[in-house]
Amino acid sequence: MNKPRIIFIFLSIYIVAAFSWWGFEHFRNSKIINSLEIENSNLRTEADEILCYKASTDIGEEIKQDNFLDTVQLNNYFKKYYSTLDLVYIDTINPFNGYLIRPKEEAYIILQKNSDASNSKLSKKKWMYATEGLVMIILLFWGILWVYRTFEKSIKLNQHQNNFLLSVTHELKTPIASIKLYLETLLKRDLDKDQQRTILKNSINDTNRLRVLVDNLLLSAQLETNHYEPLMTQINLSELLHKIVDKYAEPRNLQDRIIKNIEHEVYISGDEFAIETIVINLLTNAEKYSDQNITILLKSDNKHVILSISDLGIGIADSDKQRLFDKFYRVGEEQTRKSKGTGLGLFIVQKLVEFHDATIEVKNNHPKGTNFEVSFNV
Repeated sequence: MNKPRIIFIFLSIYIVAAFSWWGFEHFRNSKIINSLEIENSNLRTEADEILCYKASTDIGEEIKQDNFLDTVQLNNYFKKYYSTLDLVYIDTINPFNGYLIRPKEEAYIILQKNSDASNSKLSKKKWMYATEGLVMIILLFWGILWVYRTFEKSIKLNQHQNNFLLSVTHELKTPIASIKLYLETLLKRDLDKDQQRTILKNSINDTNRLRVLVDNLLLSAQLETNHYEPLMTQINLSELLHKIVDKYAEPRNLQDRIIKNIEHEVYISGDEFAIETIVINLLTNAEKYSDQNITILLKSDNKHVILSISDLGIGIADSDKQRLFDKFYRVGEEQTRKSKGTGLGLFIVQKLVEFHDATIEVKNNHPKGTNFEVSFNV
């Protein structure tokens, strides 16, 4: 595990732990606040009880001193000094000897309401914190997962780009070194015409290889930045495929290996350059991973035109099929891969297929190999 992953995992654990601690403290503080509110209500009750005791003592002293002639004077005195309390006469015959002082009924109602409100408030807060906590945990884990996937994609993209630079460097150096060697041979040795023709032909092949690589790099950049503008015309796809296959097969001596099963007079609306690029890239891919026959098939029905290029090579694992059309992606480990390439061919193919509102699908061939199938809408 490399250093960035360790740092990311450590930060993720810290964030989750900090959030959990924050949630726990928030919930605990709510319980403390509720306890304080209930305690405050109890304190108010105790204060009322003390006030009742004081009122009872004061009135008892006043009665002993005969300061009240009747209950009217007593009531007036009580309302003046103890308006928050109730005076209830128990003995109707001799009211001064039988009375009760207590907090007003409204105080009990308010106290009960406050207690119920505090408990209800705490219960609502519990549900609110639980719901908010659950949502935040889901969002937090989703964010961590999204960041991790983005992080992984960035690492893989960086690896693919590094592999791409190594591949491009190799792809450029090899033909350049070959052309240089051919030219030095022509300068230093006296060769007959056949030998010169062979050297020049090989040099042209290496030059074409460089041109294809540069064209793919430029086309890839245009496709990715949406600067490619296809020239859509009505194309006789049957005739075009014959030309493309012959153009590809002859210099590589593949005429006997490429089997053409092309339906006559099949027309589509498309860009000839894009169609040629698609077919050549798929043929190159088939040739690279198979030393047996390659089949190119073209058929049509009322709704679709199907173009497929299949080989009998090593095939493609299901795990690789999902990323096969990603930029710079190549099947297999970079350290053990022996085939040439930059990881741009199938990326370009998919982009050009999309320009035609078509689809491309990679399937297993039978009994072995790979089948790339492009479906055009009629």
